[in-house]
Order: sequence, then C-alpha cells, then structure tokens
Amino acid sequence: ILNEIRGLQAGGSSVRLPDIRRRLEARLALSKSTQPSCTSPDTLNSSTDGETNLVEPVLEDTVKPCPISFLPVELLQDIIHFARSERRGIRIPLTLSHVSSHFRSVTLGTPSLWSTIDNLLPTPIVELYITRSGEEALRLCVWVDRLANLPSHSRDQWLNILSKSLRRIKVTEVYGSDPQAFSLWTDWLDDSLSEWSSLARLELLLSESGQREFEGPKGPRWRSFPALQDLSIQGYPDNSWTGMSDPFPPSLRRLTFSKGGFGTVMKALEDLPDLHVLSLDRCSLGSPLVLQPPDGITVPNLKELEITRMSTGSIRALISGVHTPNLTSLSITYPDQDLRFAKFLISFTKAHPQLRSLQIRECSMERNHWSSILQNVTHLNHLAIRGSDLRDEDLCGLGLALVPIIPNMTHLTLENEPRLTTSLVEQIVRTHPHLVSVILRGWNASNVSQANVTAISRLVPHVQIETFGNMEDDDRAGSDTEDEQWDDSYWEGSDFSEDDGWLSGDEAVAKGRR
Repeated sequence: ILNEIRGLQAGGSSVRLPDIRRRLEARLALSKSTQPSCTSPDTLNSSTDGETNLVEPVLEDTVKPCPISFLPVELLQDIIHFARSERRGIRIPLTLSHVSSHFRSVTLGTPSLWSTIDNLLPTPIVELYITRSGEEALRLCVWVDRLANLPSHSRDQWLNILSKSLRRIKVTEVYGSDPQAFSLWTDWLDDSLSEWSSLARLELLLSESGQREFEGPKGPRWRSFPALQDLSIQGYPDNSWTGMSDPFPPSLRRLTFSKGGFGTVMKALEDLPDLHVLSLDRCSLGSPLVLQPPDGITVPNLKELEITRMSTGSIRALISGVHTPNLTSLSITYPDQDLRFAKFLISFTKAHPQLRSLQIRECSMERNHWSSILQNVTHLNHLAIRGSDLRDEDLCGLGLALVPIIPNMTHLTLENEPRLTTSLVEQIVRTHPHLVSVILRGWNASNVSQANVTAISRLVPHVQIETFGNMEDDDRAGSDTEDEQWDDSYWEGSDFSEDDGWLSGDEAVAKGRR
C-alpha cells in the first residue's frame, strides 16, 4: 500500500486520508472500533500540503497487530490447552497471563487452564492455581522424592492446601525413584489426606533406579479411593499391594500393571469382576498358580486386553488361569521370535472368535501362522500390525481370496513394515469393501506406487501414507531438569505496583517468591 501511495504521489495524484484508512482496515481486517489511533491531533493539524503529507505519519504510527490477536478466543484457548497438555507446560497459564492484557483476560477467563498442580510449584502459586481454576476438576502431580526432602513445615503446608481441595481432585500422578519416599507418601495419605472421594484416575510410577536398591514400597490403602476407575501401577514388584483386608476398589474399570508379580495380578483380577480393560507390561506370571481357584478366574466384563513384552510362559500362565468370555480387543507386543508364542496366539484367537480389534506388534511369525490367525478372527473390524517383518505373502490371504476372510474389516493399519508393497494393499482394499481407513506408516518409499495409492484413495475415504524420509522428528527443546527450575529473577524484575493495572492480583505471589 505504501509503494502504491508513493507512486500516486510521484504522478501528481492526490491521496485522501479516508482512502488510506479504508485500505489499511481491509488489509488488517480491523473494524473502526478496534483500529489504532494514527497520530496526534497536533500532527494532523500541522499539515499544509493537503492530504499527501498525512501519509507518512499515518503509516508510521499504525501498528500492525500480531496475527494471533485475530483468533477467536475459543481457538486461542484450545491452543493454550494443547501447549500445556504435558507436565512441562504447567507454568504456561501463569506465563501467558503476563504477556498482555488480552492474553491475561483469556487465561483468567479459562479456569481449566489452571487445573493442573504439582509440588514443584511454589506454595503461593499452588494456591493461586487452585483459586483461578474455580470449580474445575483438578489434576495433581506429586514428585515424592522432592516432597520427602522438604522441611516438615513446608510439607505440612502443602499437604494442608491439598486437604482443602480433595473433593475436586479427579486425577493424581505420583512419580519417584525412591521406594522409601513412596512409603512416606502413603503414610501422609493416611495421616493428612484420608479419603479421596472424587479421585477417578491414579497413576503410580517408581523408576527402575530405585528398584535395584530397595525393597518394594508400602502400598496405599485402597479403601481411601472409593470412586477410583482407572489405576496404573508401574515398577512395583511387591505382591503385598493387594490383600484380603484391603483389595483394590471394586469401582475399577481399567487396570494397568508394569512389572507386577503374579500374586498381585491374580488377586486383583479375582476381586474385580467388573473390570473392562487390563494392560500388562513385562509382568512375571510364570510362577505356580498357588492363589488361583481350581476352575480359574473369570472376568466376565473384560473387553480389552493388552499384553506387552511378557514371556511366553507368563502369557500362558495368564491365559490358562483367567477366562475372558466377552473379550473384544487384543493388543499384544512380543519382540522375540518363538514358535511357542505363534502357537499360543493361534490357539487364543481360535478361542476368541468374537474379537473385533486385533493389534500385533513386533511379532515375527511364519506365513502359515499369519494365515491361521487371520482365519480365526473373521468378525474383526480393526486390524493393526506394526514392526513384525511382514512380507506380501504373509497377508496374501487377505487380498487374493474370492470371499473376504474378514468381511467386516473397516480399519487397516500397517506400520514399520518396509517389505510390504502398496500392490498388496490395493488387493486387500478391493476385496474388503467396508474399509473406511487405511494407514501405512514407516514404509519404504520404493514399495509405494502412485498408481496403487490413487486406486486406494478412490475406494477408501481415509488414507494416510508416511514413507521413509518424510517422518518429522519430535523436536522437544529444552530438558525436564531446566524446566523444573523456577526463575526467581522473573519475579524480582516484574512490576506489580501499579494499582488496578492488568497485572494486579499477582502481588501476593511475587512477594511470596522474594
């Protein structure tokens, strides 16, 4: 616009101020009510050459707003939510509330942005987050190693703040590497935080660094969580976490074990007839079935079973001792090539023909094994295979059969299978007319034919293909260690003294940090 105006001036044409303003408003999508002031009245009145002298001051003083300022508030809220979805984003709402009056208005007007708290935040800021979150459900992150090292008065102050908000805490994540600190945490639960009446999800993670040096930590009192529906226990080899006097709460619908012992897993399943989802990761279940009832354990409502990196012996112990008559989804990861595992999977799928979803990861098997498994799951809707060294002949039964082996298959996902070709996928698509989604990730680009892709896209509504060289690296700048440090210089350099300024309300927090 400036170049056009200068060209008009050079040609002797007159340029009127309303025309300039109108064109700028159209370019910036500004309304008259939001357009910035151009210049002072004195500057405007001092012109003697007509409209053309007004051009330069108008353009110099008109500030082009940042594009993010034009976003609808709802969209900006979603962006901020996405940015703070990870733990490292917990401080984002406080940071953005100090960027501008607009950002502050958005963050303060969105209580859900303040609903995550942890014990790495200074106590005054934890109180601020709880206040600004309104009546939103809270997510609590506890780093027990840090909490155990706090002075007793600081720890008591933090626990006191939590006790006043227990009814609002829906999700709690407890992490650490020191089993003794975990045991102390359970003691504090008994002493200060007796009942979590609204807690729906609990995640407990003990890193491996602590397991090699200490005995297993003391478990929490499960009766303190009467509404718990989702429990994840990772890194606890101790079988004492469930017992006759304190079983898992019957409200549980999803249970995740990582490295759990046989007694813990079997006792849990015996007490949870309404469990819907069970996920086992590297659990050792190969011990004798001492606690198992003579006829095994039946979990009638279990719908989803996920098994990750367990030995064939442990898998067989689980399957032989646990009956899942209504299972509809199986996800299994088995990185070792073992003939016994292939036979087990054939037997299991034959015993569960009602499966609707099957995910197989890192399972290298012979062609006849794949064929037998697929013929056992004729009611399947979702099939996903990843990193299993497949060749076209392994799945040729899906594409060459005159009658579809899996007639109702709607979703097909093949990931990290560089030896497969899109020619096979096109054949599968043509023989399975109900497919609505085909996802091919981590494929060798030389095995992807544009003609095949075009044909597949015409037959399937959703097609996603990612080949080698097109995968974007996950760039996570910074580190957890750096992010966990709270920069005191920020508070020392901030000016909160202005009465009724847009930063008013954080003075107490600043004083608490100084």
